[in-house]
Order: sequence, then structure tokens, then C-alpha cells
Amino acid sequence: MKECFREICDDQDLYNNLEFKTKLLRIYIRYIVIIFGLKNGFKILNFSLFFLKRNNFTYTYYLLKINIFRLNYIFELSMNNYVNAIKIKKLWSEYVASNSVSATNKANANFYLNVVSENYEIINRTINHKRGKFYIYGPGCKHDPNPIYHEFTLVHLKPSPKIYSSFKSEILILNSYYFTNFIKGNIEAIKSLTDRYSKIYLTCMTSNLPEGFKRINLNNNGYISSEMALQRTLLFLSESYKKPECVIEGFNFYLKKDAYSNKNYHKLTRQNNGKIIEQELCLALAEHDFLFNFIFTKKIMNKIKLKDSDEFKGIINLTNEEYMQKLFKIRDFTSLRNIR
Repeated sequence: MKECFREICDDQDLYNNLEFKTKLLRIYIRYIVIIFGLKNGFKILNFSLFFLKRNNFTYTYYLLKINIFRLNYIFELSMNNYVNAIKIKKLWSEYVASNSVSATNKANANFYLNVVSENYEIINRTINHKRGKFYIYGPGCKHDPNPIYHEFTLVHLKPSPKIYSSFKSEILILNSYYFTNFIKGNIEAIKSLTDRYSKIYLTCMTSNLPEGFKRINLNNNGYISSEMALQRTLLFLSESYKKPECVIEGFNFYLKKDAYSNKNYHKLTRQNNGKIIEQELCLALAEHDFLFNFIFTKKIMNKIKLKDSDEFKGIINLTNEEYMQKLFKIRDFTSLRNIR
């Protein structure tokens, strides 16, 4: 399910994103990239910046500026210059934190800057004394969940066509994108899920939820960075239970060529041959921010008791530099040069 390039804008109430001048600029940004591509689109938009006032704050100047930052960041990734890309992301975040009129995006930018700093620690928002054991079963598993962990609650991040009766219970934690494109309004799919899972959680802030679905509040919302499925799940469990015990399998942090080797893991960007579109995968890593999520995982694991999970342990014990070197050897970020 490939989507065309779209510009970013601030979600706020002070300036109307649909006002004629603003909408015209948004369309201009969008189609400059769609028509001319990433590299040339970046150059054209950067040149266009000189025609807008910048002595005093104007939303149009700000809007163009953040889109230029974003394109520059993606362009550096496409050239495999992850060091430059990270520098640009920090400058972009500092600019948003200082100039945005959106409280949400300012918070998002500051959260990113805090997480990637060396001395930041994640503090739980709630204190809960419940105990829990969870087996988080990921998209990189070629084998079925290991029944030796039958006393653990089996956690799925996408609906599974198989039923694993050896586990005491199964829960499902869905993201907003999957729910909107595959579940919402589908009465048969909703009934199938509520019959199957003991609990269904959803990270969606806008949709009306069907009966049997429970909303999880997003910790970090915005375009600078955002948690991916595993990170949202770990944060939710760490805030719902006191030092939950977790087995984590099938999460390779995209360090395997076939990052979603479990063909039962429903992925909307999977092609007819079963493979994932590399450009879509790399763009998702850029938009969520792979380094942010890697660091966030390492820090949130201080709130979780990890059992076994040898492959997972081996990855999170890598340094940031080691992780990025491995990632850029496996993933083809040069595919982003053809973004439209």
C-alpha cells in the first residue's frame, strides 16, 4: 500500500492549515517533490525559502523550513550519511522546539532531544503494583511461539491466523494505521478479533472504538520521531505492571534482510511475492527515527525484567554506532532517492 509523498505541517489552532495561502504552499511542497524527486525537490524548496519573509515569524516560512529540514534529513539517509542525518535531525528538532506554535510538536521535539541525550532516563507516568509475564511475539519469528512459556500471556502486534491454545491467554496491541485500513468498519473482522483475544488495545487517538477495544494513550506524538510497535508495547506494559517479566522474540531491529520473515504477520506494504517494499520500510525507519527507537528501547528495558531472549539481548547490547553500521549494511536507504 504505497502512498505518495506528503508534506508535514503543525497540528495547531492558531494558524489554519487550510487557509488559501497555507494550502497553496503545502500543495507546492508536495508536488515539487512528487514531480522533481527528493534531491531536486530539496534544492528547489531551499531556493524558495529566500522569497519568504523571515525577519518576523510567519507560519508559511516556518512550514517551508520544517519541510526542508525533513527532506534534507531523508536525503542524507539516502546517501548513507547517517552521521550528517542525525546532525540535521537535531537541528530540525531544536528549530521546532524553539519556533513551533504547536504544544504537541514542541513536546515531541524536546522528547526526541531528551531521549537521544546520554543521561536521560524514562520515568513511568503511573505506578502499578500488578505483576505480569508476557511473551511478545514479533514479525521476525519463523517458528511458532515456544510453548515452554505457556504461563506467559502471548502478545501479538498484528492479528495471527493461528490459535496457540497452549498459552493461558493472548492479547492484541494494534496501531492506528492498521486499524484504520483493515479493521475499522469491518464487522466480521472486529467479531473475529474480539472472539479470539482476551484483550485488544489500540493506539489510535481519533477513531471511535468498537466494543471490546481499549485505547492506549500515545506517549510521544509528532513528526520528529515516534515509537514503533515494539517500543509502544514495552512502554504500555512497563506502565501497566510493576517490572513486568518479558520474553521478546522476533524483533531484529531491521538488521535482517527479511525483517518480516513471519509470513503470518500481516504487513500492508508486503508485495504479492511476500516481500516487503524496501523503500517503504526505509521511509518508515526514517519517519519513526531508527536511532531514537533503538535508544528508547535500551532505556525502557530498565523498567522490564527480560527473560531469555538471546537475539534481542545481543542487539540492544550494541552501541549506537555499532547498530547504525549494521543497519546501513543491511537496509537500502539509497532507495529513498526515488521517493515521490
